[in-house]
Amino acid sequence: MKIKLVKLNNISNYEQWLQQTVSNLDLSFGLSANLLNLLHERDALGSVQISEHVIMPHIVTHEITESIVIVSQLIKPVSYFTSNGINTAIYIFSCPDDSSIISLVNCLIDEKIISSLQDPTLSSKELKKLSNLSVGEKDAF
Repeated sequence: MKIKLVKLNNISNYEQWLQQTVSNLDLSFGLSANLLNLLHERDALGSVQISEHVIMPHIVTHEITESIVIVSQLIKPVSYFTSNGINTAIYIFSCPDDSSIISLVNCLIDEKIISSLQDPTLSSKELKKLSNLSVGEKDAF
């Protein structure tokens, strides 16, 4: 599984955020378009907001060979469904039956971790460290 931190400026709406995130995956145009379509289909099912300022869009697809998690921070918040203050997203692009995603999600949905993910000073190194925490280590964080 790959995990990546992306900090974005000049994003004015949720659609632009989705497009920029998918382009950060460095995939072929066709695959990128398919993943973007899957994210739209997921959004059609309802909100993926997990905290006041955080969303967790997630899809499962056979089209990728390795699961990818992107933690994306915005300088300026955007509107999402009924919220106007979303500034952090945890985008999950999962291969089917990837059990490591379940462990990671269980770690990342902890309130302390969510708070850390929203910190504008978060580095890629710190994100990697956070993503490797087990449940017991999370409590000591």
